[in-house]
Amino acid sequence: MRCLRAVFRRAPGLAAILACAATALPSAGPTLAVEPFTRLYDAPAETVAALSEKGLTEKRGWAAVREGDTGHRFQGSAVFMNDKIVAVLHGDTPDVDLYSRQMEGLKCCARLQPLGRDGTVMKRTSLAIRENTPGCVSLELALESPGDAPCHVACEMTMGGAFIRTTAAGVAHLRVHAPCRFAVMPDFFGDDITVDAEAIPVGRAELPGENFLMHMLHGGEGILMTVSASRETDIGVTLSESSPRRIVSSDIPYGKPDIWVAVLAGKGIWHERTVAPADAGKVLELDWRMPFPALWRVDWRAADGLTDSWQMWLQHPDGKYVMQQWFGEDAALGQSFGEEFGPRDWNKPGRKRWNPVLGSFAYPCWVDRDGRGYLQPLTKRRYAEGGEVYNFDGPAILYPLDRVREPPFRTPIERLTVVDLVRMTLGVGPCRYILDLEGQKRQAEGVATCYARDVINAIYKEGTQLQNGPAIEKHLDAAVAFIRNVRERIDEYVAFGRQTAAYLREQKRLHPEQAPFCDELLAINRRLDQFFQSRKQRIYTPEYAEQAARDFRRELLTDTGDDAYEKCKARMKILTGIGGAQDGLVASCRMIVKTLRQRCGIAMTTHPEVKDTATELRTRTRKMLRNPTAYEAPQH
Repeated sequence: MRCLRAVFRRAPGLAAILACAATALPSAGPTLAVEPFTRLYDAPAETVAALSEKGLTEKRGWAAVREGDTGHRFQGSAVFMNDKIVAVLHGDTPDVDLYSRQMEGLKCCARLQPLGRDGTVMKRTSLAIRENTPGCVSLELALESPGDAPCHVACEMTMGGAFIRTTAAGVAHLRVHAPCRFAVMPDFFGDDITVDAEAIPVGRAELPGENFLMHMLHGGEGILMTVSASRETDIGVTLSESSPRRIVSSDIPYGKPDIWVAVLAGKGIWHERTVAPADAGKVLELDWRMPFPALWRVDWRAADGLTDSWQMWLQHPDGKYVMQQWFGEDAALGQSFGEEFGPRDWNKPGRKRWNPVLGSFAYPCWVDRDGRGYLQPLTKRRYAEGGEVYNFDGPAILYPLDRVREPPFRTPIERLTVVDLVRMTLGVGPCRYILDLEGQKRQAEGVATCYARDVINAIYKEGTQLQNGPAIEKHLDAAVAFIRNVRERIDEYVAFGRQTAAYLREQKRLHPEQAPFCDELLAINRRLDQFFQSRKQRIYTPEYAEQAARDFRRELLTDTGDDAYEKCKARMKILTGIGGAQDGLVASCRMIVKTLRQRCGIAMTTHPEVKDTATELRTRTRKMLRNPTAYEAPQH
């Protein structure tokens, strides 16, 4: 019971479930089927300099530190492990190597080093055991301090966890050595930021201060993910000088005392496929099979260098393709935050879909009933008024973003996704705050005009308008409420665009060196007002829609003539015309703000002089993207 209490205390929610379930489930690794409990060893340095699966199995010269012993003095290196990961604290250094036991053979995923404020690796002065139980191993490293203030970092591993928690005082950053070509910063309001080392010409770059960073490791076998409760400080990345270019390390700031380092591991946990413009419209079968059901996200690189994030559809055994919900698995987080934007008939048979920006199109990424993955790059344009072409050009990266719960696609309890790690590390309360689940909820009033049209037209076609007067009036009111709600959102986007333009012009005046960056964003931002002006006559006003509804009541509510149905269709076409024009406009506005947000993040990697402006705009765009209306299509 003691070890179970420790797990529930440190790894709330799903972590506790997984830890308990691990005792009855085989390891995901190919050969190591081991218990989930944490163990601590004192191992000769030469046996763990480059730890192998054989060395872990044999443990030559290793001495187990007995449970409850917190006074042990290490003669060699400290090694602590559970069924998913192994951590090696080398000799008298502060270096911690993190291994995964769930890949094809034991593999080192990262080396962790505490950094001082001058950017150098801090020296270790002592090592103490804070806790040593089957539920938790925690070690504290005292570090050399430039002043009198104490400096230390604690490394903690819990039963069944796929991560270690580091808690620091007097430490500026945690350096994560995890060489990779791609790093991904998941974004739950817009598109991800995908960093490709081969596209960054500098040796040192700054990434936006965000809570999560993923190093895509080992040719599809591992994702090394850092989780932090703070996003106030940027993340520095170091890149190799030689070809092929790689991200060598990332420096995660200790804005708050805790940083978690986690590993998602297993064959096919992520995959990359390069797409060329000539592939547009072609069906591309991937050399990848879905290792387990999940909400798999695909990050496409567009021709303009931005990332376009989609989720893969999953195919039912009966052939139907299904879009999965977000955050639908975690009852502790409250209600389901589904993404059923618009009516269900947005999804047509045979992967056909409609949204207000692209119109009708073939959905571009899916997993078939046998688990095989496919891509079919789009040929549509990004914006309804022309603008940038939606050609994909470059690597497309896919990874498991969240769990799924709908049969037959329920994610096995022992398999983890990115959102699982966020829940398990931060806990329910901080998870709600950082993922901003309230902001993920859509705002909706009334019903879509096309739905109201279908209901009212059906009544008049049947000739039952006298019996259904209250229902007709109800749906007219709901359609007008819908139009008013979306128009208010459009007006918010237009006001945002004008405020953003004023801010950028002022930054350009104050910081002339930022002129190219500000001009680029001004050109993108200008589309908000351009799109509004071009559709202003088509969307009319809510007052116009309300008058159209009053006219309907006055002239048609009791009309039972032979031509009543045709008159009804003509009247409802006025409302659906307004609604359709608004839907396309509000969805296009969202695309523009998402583009602004991502441009700011990417610009920071190579132009540190724009950092303050870009950070401010990312804050503003995040706020603007909260609580979308139904037809903003944040998941396409």
